[in-house]
Amino acid sequence: MLEEGKISYKQLILLIVISRISINLTYNPHFTAPPENQDVWLSELLSFPITLFLSVPIYLLWKKFPDQTIIQYTQTVAGKAGKLIGILYVWFFIHFSALSLTQFGSFLSTAVMPETPILFFAVSLILLCTYAARSGIEVISRVSEFCVPIFLIGIMTIVLFLTKDMNLKALTPILEKGTLPVLQGGFTIAARSVETLGLAMLLPYLNDRKKVKTIFLLSFALISLFFVIITISIITAYGFEEAKTRTFPFFSAIKIISVGDFLERIESVHMAIWTMGVFIKVSLYFYLAVLGLGQLFNLKDYKPLVFPIGTVIIPLSILITPSIVELREFTSYKIYTWYALFFTLFIPSLLLLTAVIRKKGEMQK
Repeated sequence: MLEEGKISYKQLILLIVISRISINLTYNPHFTAPPENQDVWLSELLSFPITLFLSVPIYLLWKKFPDQTIIQYTQTVAGKAGKLIGILYVWFFIHFSALSLTQFGSFLSTAVMPETPILFFAVSLILLCTYAARSGIEVISRVSEFCVPIFLIGIMTIVLFLTKDMNLKALTPILEKGTLPVLQGGFTIAARSVETLGLAMLLPYLNDRKKVKTIFLLSFALISLFFVIITISIITAYGFEEAKTRTFPFFSAIKIISVGDFLERIESVHMAIWTMGVFIKVSLYFYLAVLGLGQLFNLKDYKPLVFPIGTVIIPLSILITPSIVELREFTSYKIYTWYALFFTLFIPSLLLLTAVIRKKGEMQK
């Protein structure tokens, strides 16, 4: 195996949770997706069972190939065509890393330091992520054990400070447009859960395989709960219509916090903990890209790939979405939802069907 490290189920849950909520904390694309009103938190709640349903092919493929990553069993199932599929997944991990890097740089260069070029932020972060990716999954997991609790406690503290400015009437009327838009919203949120691919790459390195169901259930439940808390905080702070127009709604909400005369302007707290979250996310998918590429070409070590892939991610992060407008357009539900589903549902479903027809793999109990 290219990677000899092992991770615990708790570490894997932390990695999956932080990789989903970190970027969403600042951008929150759910406000521009159905139902496009104050019922969006209901869609986020509903996204939990829908995400579990959409992740069934990935789970069943793991049951058939528990010792292989998605890069490896695509070749077991599809032969030479599996290598092409593997290349697509490596591309996705590289692209996803670059996209997260773009979102990181765009936020800092737009909302915090507008005179500083995005390239500066991209290079600074990717240097740290390069070290993490070379160190392997055990190191990334241990870092997440330290950083994720700080991230979650910090965000929940900020939410508590926001409570005095919350108006719960902003959440009414409930189901204003009926149930169908809420269902559509739940689907679009669930469809963005590319973290299932993280599971498809990391489950073989789990040290306790009896906990796999727990990982799926708890990871997506925590993600859904976090979304609901943040969204309700934003909507009740200054209303849905106002939130929808903001590029960084949670960051904007933080600016109204004032506790007495001694605690104001706590945006720096948000920036610090958010940066930790994005660092873990980019490090993880950067690592998955080089690990997948190493497995694809049967290399003995993935580490020589780290610097070359890092040099690809940096310019790609600048080129894929040159402006904040194009970034928001690509990550909107109209485009990104279907892009994500192609990798998380369409290909895995075809692989599962092919594996069953060709009698590849044996379903583990």
